[in-house]
Amino acid sequence: PEQLGTTDWDYCVNPEQLGTTGWDYCVDPMYASGIFKFGTVSGADFELGYHWTSFNCSIQAKINNEGYVALAHETDNMNSIPPHLDAEQSLNYFKVYWDGDGAYPSPANGCGKCRLNINADACICPTKVKDEIVFTAQPASAEDIISSLYIGAIPPDIAGPSGTFISQPCDGFTVHFPQTSNGVYTRETIFELNHPYHGTKLFLKNTKSTVYLEGWEHATTILEAEDALPGGPSVPNLVLANETNRNRFSGAGYMHFEGAGQGYLEWIVSVPENIDATISFRYEDSWETTNVVDILVNDNVISPEGTKLGSTGNWDYWMDSESFLVPLNSGDNTIQLKYSDPWTGPRVDYLKIEWPTIPSSYSFRNAPHFMSLSQDYNDEGEGETTARDAYYETDAVLDHYHYHPNTAPFICIRLIQRLGISNPSPGHIEACADAFRTGTYSSGGQIFGSGDYGSLEAVTAAITLEPEATSAVLDADPGYGRIREPFLQPIQVLRSLEAELVPLEHHFELWELFDRLDQEPHRFKTVFSHFLPEYIPDVGPTIVPGYVSPESMVVNMPSIIAQLNGLMSLVRYGISDCFVDDGMSLGFGTYPGNGNCLDDGSMQRASAFFSYIPEATTTAGLVQELNTLLCAGRLSQASQDKIVDAYDSYSPAYDEAGAKLRFAYQLVMSTPEFHTSTTVKEDTTKSRPGPSISSSDAGINDYKALIFLFLSGGVDSFSMLPPHTCEGDLYEKYVDIRGGLSNETDPGIALPKQNLLEIPTNNPEHVCSSVGLHQNLQFIDELYKREDAIFVTNIGLLQFPATKEDYRDTNVRLFAHNAMQLETMREDLEGEKYGTGVLGRMKDKLSEAGFACNAYSIAGSQISLLGSPGVASSPIALSSNGMQKFIPQYEASWWTDGDLTPDLTPYILRLNNATAVDSSFMAETWSAKVSNAIYQHKKLYDDLEGDTVTANFKDASGRKSQLCKQLEMTARLMATHESRNAERDFFHVGIGGWDLHSKVIEGLESRFDDVNHCLKAFVEEAEHLGLWNNTVLLQFSEFGRTLNPNSGPEGDGTGKGCDHAWGGNQFIIGGGLKGGQVLGQYPLDFTENGPLVLSRGRIIPTTPWDAIWSGVSPWMGVSAEDMDHVLPMKKNFDSSALFTKDMFFNL
Repeated sequence: PEQLGTTDWDYCVNPEQLGTTGWDYCVDPMYASGIFKFGTVSGADFELGYHWTSFNCSIQAKINNEGYVALAHETDNMNSIPPHLDAEQSLNYFKVYWDGDGAYPSPANGCGKCRLNINADACICPTKVKDEIVFTAQPASAEDIISSLYIGAIPPDIAGPSGTFISQPCDGFTVHFPQTSNGVYTRETIFELNHPYHGTKLFLKNTKSTVYLEGWEHATTILEAEDALPGGPSVPNLVLANETNRNRFSGAGYMHFEGAGQGYLEWIVSVPENIDATISFRYEDSWETTNVVDILVNDNVISPEGTKLGSTGNWDYWMDSESFLVPLNSGDNTIQLKYSDPWTGPRVDYLKIEWPTIPSSYSFRNAPHFMSLSQDYNDEGEGETTARDAYYETDAVLDHYHYHPNTAPFICIRLIQRLGISNPSPGHIEACADAFRTGTYSSGGQIFGSGDYGSLEAVTAAITLEPEATSAVLDADPGYGRIREPFLQPIQVLRSLEAELVPLEHHFELWELFDRLDQEPHRFKTVFSHFLPEYIPDVGPTIVPGYVSPESMVVNMPSIIAQLNGLMSLVRYGISDCFVDDGMSLGFGTYPGNGNCLDDGSMQRASAFFSYIPEATTTAGLVQELNTLLCAGRLSQASQDKIVDAYDSYSPAYDEAGAKLRFAYQLVMSTPEFHTSTTVKEDTTKSRPGPSISSSDAGINDYKALIFLFLSGGVDSFSMLPPHTCEGDLYEKYVDIRGGLSNETDPGIALPKQNLLEIPTNNPEHVCSSVGLHQNLQFIDELYKREDAIFVTNIGLLQFPATKEDYRDTNVRLFAHNAMQLETMREDLEGEKYGTGVLGRMKDKLSEAGFACNAYSIAGSQISLLGSPGVASSPIALSSNGMQKFIPQYEASWWTDGDLTPDLTPYILRLNNATAVDSSFMAETWSAKVSNAIYQHKKLYDDLEGDTVTANFKDASGRKSQLCKQLEMTARLMATHESRNAERDFFHVGIGGWDLHSKVIEGLESRFDDVNHCLKAFVEEAEHLGLWNNTVLLQFSEFGRTLNPNSGPEGDGTGKGCDHAWGGNQFIIGGGLKGGQVLGQYPLDFTENGPLVLSRGRIIPTTPWDAIWSGVSPWMGVSAEDMDHVLPMKKNFDSSALFTKDMFFNL
C-alpha cells in the first residue's frame, strides 16, 4: 500500500494503476505482519482470487484420532494465518483414504514422527504432494483405467487446437497423446472412455496425485507368503482363499508347511543401501505344539538354535513370530524361512520388514476439492468461496451417490421388497441392478427402458418380469413372497369387487387409515417410513433363518383387529362409519349425513359399495372366482373347501343371495393367501392353540412391573443432565464444547447454571458434587429428592470396555439410528441369543422359574420383548388409543333381525390353522399373528372394559400426548394384574422426535415438558393403585448427541442442533429404588485429547447398558445362574463396571 500511497486494506489493485499487464498485478503486501491477510481483499472480480506473498509457505496435514485431515498453512509468520488455516485452530476436517493398510498417525498412537498439537487432539505433519505417471504402456482394459485414475482432464478438442493431441483408439477406450510426447505415455496423456459400469463419458488424466507425510519415507513392508519362491525336497503348499474356511490371513492366501520337511520359502528383498532391518513372520498353528524353523538371511542362519513358533491357541488365530534385527546389503537380499520337521508345520501368512529410524511415509490419495478454504467474511464476497463452487461440489456429491456401484443393488432390494418379495435372491437383485445400470431389460423379445443409467422403466420390468417374480414354481418355496402392505388390501378389494360411488359422490375417500391400518400414504411414523426393510417378525418360522418381513412390523394385535374390522365393514356397509365401538367408527368412511347401518345389502350410509356380480353358478365356482380376484389364484384347496362348506351351511334370514356373497367375501379376506403373496399347506394333524396370557395361580409371588421407556431419535441427554459443580472446571469445559451458553448474546447450546435444577450426586466417587437437571423436568427432580429416581452418567450400548483404539471393533453400525435402536433393545451384539430382546430373555427365564409373566408393547411390535420361540407366551401389542371390539354386531332396538353375517371368529381361526413345516413362512407368520391377536384380544378386552384411571393424563389444553396415552394404557393393564393372574409384567413404551439436528434448545423444552407431565400422571396412578413400590421405569435412547453443536439451519448461528454420538445420560424411577444418587461417571475432559472423546464431542460410554440390567434383573427375580442368558455380554465387563440389586433397591 505504501507504494501506492494508500493506507487501507485494498493493496491488490487494478493492473492499469501500476502500468503492468497480465495477472501479475499484486505487489508484496507491507501490512504490519508482512504477509497477506486471507479474506480481506475487495474490489472488482478480477482483483479477487489468489495473491502472492514473499514468505515461505508449506501445507501441513492435521490428523485427528479418526484419521480425518484438516489443511494447515505453515509460514514464516504463523500469526498471520486465519483460524481456518492455522494448524492449532483449524477444524475443517475431511475424510481421506489412507494408503496401504489404512494406518495413520494419531494422538492415540503417539503421532510417530509428526508433531502433537497444543491441545493434544491432533498430529501435525509436513506434507509433500507427488504427481506420478500411472500407465507407462497401454492399459489392459477400461476397468484398469477406472480403478487407477481419479483425476479428470479437459477433453482434447477443448484443451487445444486440432493437432495438439494424437489419438489412438483401443478396445473400449481411446488414448490421446500430446503431440510433443511422440506417442510415449506421460502424465499429460488423456484416456477417453465410457464408464464400464454406468456408461458416462469420462476423460481421465494419466496421473496419480498422492499426499505423503514427510519423515515417514519407508513404511513397514509386508511380503505375502504366496508371493515367495517355495523350494526344498518337499515344497510348502499354497492355500488360496477359496480353498479354506480360514479368513483372517492377508493377501490371496497362505503357505502351509504340512508334510513339507526341509521345505522353505524365499523372498528377494532389494534395498538401495546397506541397512539394518527388523524381520518377523505372521503365522498360524492351532496345534498345541511348538514348531522350530530356521531363518536365513543371505544364506546366514540368524539363530543357530532355530526360531520357535509356538501354538497360536486356536484355529484361524494368527500371530507374529519373534523379531530379529538383521543386516541387509545394498542390492538384492534373500530371506528364507525353512522347516525341517516332516509332519504338521505352521501356516505362514507373510514376512514383515520394519525399517529403522524413519519408517515409510503415511500417504493418502489427494482428495478432490471444490470450495476454497479462504472463506467469505462479509456479504461483499471477499474471500474465495462462491456459489458456483458450492453448486459444483453438490453436483459432484450427488453424482457420486447416483453412480456408486452400491446404489443400484440398494434401490433394487428396496423396490423388490415393496413390489412383491421380502427376501429377493441375489440373482433377482443382480438382474434389477443390471437393468438400472444399463437402462434396459429384455423379456419375451421386448426391450424395456430408455437405455439411460437409472431407467425406472427397465428397473420395473426387471422386478416384475424376471423369472423369480413370475414363476409359479417358486410359490412352493417357504421363504418366497411377502406379507402385503395393509394399505393395499382395501385398495385391492375396491378395485377387484368393482366399487361404485353412490349418487352425488365424486371420489373415493378412505378416512383415518393411519388409525385403522397403521399405515397411510404421505404419513409416516418416523423418517424411516412405515416399517424397516431389515425387520424380522417376532413370531413365526422366519426368526430362525433370519428372513425379513418389513410389513410384519405393522402386523400386531391392534392393527390386525383394525384391519379386519375395516375390511368387514367395507363388505357389509360399504365405505361408511357403520362399524361402531363405544361411539368410535371402525370403518373406513365418515358420516354421510343420512341412512341407517343395516347388514342387509342396502348400503344406506355408504359413499361407495361393491357392485361386482359373480359369473359362477356353483359355490365352488364362486370361491374359485374370488380366489382369482382377491388371492391371485393362490388359495389352497383346503381353504377353498372350508369356505365352500361354510357358504353352503349358512342360511341367512333374508337377502339370501346377497348375504351369502358378502359372507364369502369376508371369508376369503380372512385367509393368509389374501394377506400374503404366498401359498399355504395346512398341517391337518394339529390345530393352533390359543396362547395363555399367564401361567400360574395368583398370589404365589408378588407383583412387579418393569417399563422400558424408549425415546427414539437420540436424546441430547447432556442437556437433560449437564455437569454443574465439578472437579477440573468441568462445567466451563461443557460450556466451551457446546459453543457457549444458550442465550441471545451467545447462541451456543450449553444451558446456563441459573436455568438448571441443581441436584447433589450423593456419590463421593463422581467427579461432580452436583449435576444440573433440565428445568422442565421438575417432577423427576421431585422424585429424586424423595429418593425415587436414579441417574446414570455416560452410559450407552457397549460390547466391551471400548477405547479410542478399539471402539470400531464394536459389532454395530455406530451412530446409526436403526442399528443402535435395535441393538439397545436386543443387548446381544455377539448374536448369542439371536432374534431375542433383553426383556424377552428375562421373561423366558422367569417363566421357566414358575412366574406368571406377560409382555406388552404400547408402541408397536418391539424386539425388546421377544423371547425364544415356545418358551413363554408371545408379547402382546396394544394401541395407545385403547382396544376396539372385534367385528362388533350392530344392535338397534328397532331392528330385531340384527346382523345377517354370523360371528366370523371361528371361521377366521379355522382358515388360519397351523401350517406344515414346508408351508410359506410369510403365511404362517400372518396366521400365527392373527390367531394370537384374536385370543389375546378377547381376554384383554374383557379385562379392560370399563376400567378407568383417576390421574389426569391430559395437558393444560385438554389433549393427551402419545406418551401419555401409552403410559395411561400401561397403568390400566397394571390395574388388571389380579384378574390376569399376572406376577411379572413387562411393558415397552416409547415416542420419537428426539433427533434434533436443529433447534435443540426449543425442541427439548417442549419434549421434556411432555415427559415430565406424563410421568407425573403415571406415578400418581401407580400410587393410587398401590403399585408404585412394585414398579420400575427405565429410560433409554439409542445414543446421545455430539457435545459440539452444528451450525444450524439459519445461516446466522441460531437454531443450532447437535448430531449423532454415543454415550449419554439416563434416568430410572420407581418407588422401591434406593434413589437420590448419580451413578456412572462423566469424562474429565470433553475435548478430543480426552481419552474417551471422539471428534465433535462424541463420548465413548464408560458404563454399559448391562450395568443397569445387572441391577434390575435380580429384582425382577432372575437367578444368578440365569444372568448370563439374559445378559450375554455381561461376561465382557469387570464386576466393578456393573451395578447390583443392592445398589439400586431398598431391600
